[in-house]
Amino acid sequence: MKKNIAYYKDKYVGILGAGKSGLAAAKILINSNANIFVFDDHYPRPLSIKKSNWKNYKLWPWKNLISIVVSPSIPTNNRLKHEAIELAIKHKVKIINEIDLFFETQPTAKIVGITGTNGKSTTVSLLHHILNLNKIRCEIGGNFGYPACLINDPGHEGVIILELSSYQLDGIKKLKLDIASIINISPDHIDFHETFDKYISSKLKILSCLNINGVLVFNKSDEFLKEIIQSQKNTSIKLLEADESSVDEFINDNNYLKGTHNSINTSIAITIAKRLNIQESQIKSAIESFVGLPHRMEPIYVSKKFTIINDSKSTNGESTSAALSSFDNIFWIAGGEPKSDGIGQAKKYLKKVNEVFLIGKSTNYFENEIIKHAPKLKVSISFTLDKAIQDAIECANRSKLNDCIILFSPSAASFDQFKNYEDRGNYLKKIIKQKLDVGVAS
Repeated sequence: MKKNIAYYKDKYVGILGAGKSGLAAAKILINSNANIFVFDDHYPRPLSIKKSNWKNYKLWPWKNLISIVVSPSIPTNNRLKHEAIELAIKHKVKIINEIDLFFETQPTAKIVGITGTNGKSTTVSLLHHILNLNKIRCEIGGNFGYPACLINDPGHEGVIILELSSYQLDGIKKLKLDIASIINISPDHIDFHETFDKYISSKLKILSCLNINGVLVFNKSDEFLKEIIQSQKNTSIKLLEADESSVDEFINDNNYLKGTHNSINTSIAITIAKRLNIQESQIKSAIESFVGLPHRMEPIYVSKKFTIINDSKSTNGESTSAALSSFDNIFWIAGGEPKSDGIGQAKKYLKKVNEVFLIGKSTNYFENEIIKHAPKLKVSISFTLDKAIQDAIECANRSKLNDCIILFSPSAASFDQFKNYEDRGNYLKKIIKQKLDVGVAS
């Protein structure tokens, strides 16, 4: 059955941005018989959008529009605003995002929202895996999986899990959640939010999305997060602390959940699953068969001498510090388009690293940071991922160490050399396959 929202029949709605979320919004509004106008500053008209619906925002009938649906990549609350946002404010047109449009479909399932700087997708995927194996109808959407508007409501006995980015939360006004979680907060996306305080405020908006008597789950050992949550003084929600120290017996030998950061992710998924009335024994059984996501601490080659780990998703120092803390005898490949915190908390674990191989725009910046904190650590400038992998393999083979880790955890964005972190991680896999095929890494 086609999803629609009766309210929008014959109404005029603008859609700014024609990425996945914009096209999902367009689909549901077309099903609702709305009159839509779609535009994207960076991309040509998608085939799914008729020529009559593709119109520059300057030509939209602003006096007749009731709302505009804005892509999460376009800030709505910054000092410098997109001209379409300014026009909407001028004409008193409601500004919403695709997540809020999804909520207007009035789903009957319980809704769980998960946010955090790092670990969102792993936590969402693990929770989805636990629920599925326990025969609870469950759908994933938002920043991971389907855009929210393409989610099929699993019904009042089912669960919808939304991964929510700071971009999405920044524009949310209507969404209501039964359970929410903030995994962690560390500096990220400052170019979008302008300041760290604004980034924190965006993450904390998930609290205002909770229903009365809703539940917020967070890591009990995260003092920074605990302090800012308690400062909100929201007495209508229940706080549940997830204890990372108690998850070892759940994880056992699952290498996909190795490391302190994954203990936190797992403890949050377990706490939410228990809240959804799943028994501990059933949770343990489900976790045993969990396979991690690509580009997140993903082992892509194992030999007697070394293991190669693809952690391309680590685009900031906080995430890379979690990877470095999980291993010893590391040959670390890092770099890309640097963020404001550089290698950040990764500097705490440089003693675990034997040699560093730097790539991309950040080579000089990262080299200076590393030398400042570990002056005796050897740093090689490889520039490209191809050269870095070759250098790391040769150094690992020459070393007298066994059980070496060649860790690709960039601590930087990918856009200087790649489309995104997936493109970067897949390129790494391609290199390794080529080298293995000719025996270089054997």
